[in-house]
Amino acid sequence: MSTISGTSCFSSVFQSPPETELLSSKKKSRFNFMLPKKPSEMGSSRIFCKLSETERGIGENPTISKLSARSKNRMEEYNTAMKRMMRNPYEYHHDLGMNYTLITDNLIVGSQPQKPEDVDHLKQEENVAYILNLQQDKDIEYWGIDLQSIIKRCRQLGIRHMRRPARDFDPDSLRNELPKAVSSLEWAISEGKGKVYVHCTAGLGRAPAVAIAYMFWFRGTNLNTAYDALTSKRSCGPNKKAIRGATYDLAKNDPWKEPFESLPEHAFEGIADWERKLIQDRVRSLRGT
Repeated sequence: MSTISGTSCFSSVFQSPPETELLSSKKKSRFNFMLPKKPSEMGSSRIFCKLSETERGIGENPTISKLSARSKNRMEEYNTAMKRMMRNPYEYHHDLGMNYTLITDNLIVGSQPQKPEDVDHLKQEENVAYILNLQQDKDIEYWGIDLQSIIKRCRQLGIRHMRRPARDFDPDSLRNELPKAVSSLEWAISEGKGKVYVHCTAGLGRAPAVAIAYMFWFRGTNLNTAYDALTSKRSCGPNKKAIRGATYDLAKNDPWKEPFESLPEHAFEGIADWERKLIQDRVRSLRGT
């Protein structure tokens, strides 16, 4: 059975309901949580978050209220962009803190750590030994995150902090960066020193895509099985076409290959054993690049 840790914990990953559901839900609650209806439906996933000071009822402070308003505006802008460019119904609620889901025994997918205390939690509660950050500098600056304080805390705790930036909401950038990101993830898992925490900003696109590509390329499964396994635990909408494109790039790099865009929609959702071996060798060769 899954557990939910933290004070008054809810996931900061939300799904926008249809308009008719939204109208009816307003009478019940100001929140629409993306949580399974039954504990048995949650599998082995773990969702963690921390509430902000304003959510704890300290919003009377004018300074905190102004900060909260700016944070709300950033969230609205971000979620609007995500819906427009990714065409999925999910939302990110930064004010509810870091949230994550345990995908396998050694792999966690989640949102950005916001402060050094989040790193403390990952180390103490989840035995995280590696953090793989997929954000660009501008993503981190947008949310006002002090990345250097997080990296410093990682060093103090013996956590290896790695960066493989990809542009947010950009499937072409994701496709190009997936091989290097998976190379870092596969190396960290193979070291066996603890769990690997993979995150982007919201943990809804880039991070789950990297985890799915890893399972597809290195765990002997096909793309749809890996995709369903992750999204059944964490509600998110990673770009499947970007993963197929990266698979194509790794498996078929001869100059006479048929353009990926001309292939059927299901192309490279499965690969032959020799293709998987080729992909694994090429991904491993990217370590340290």
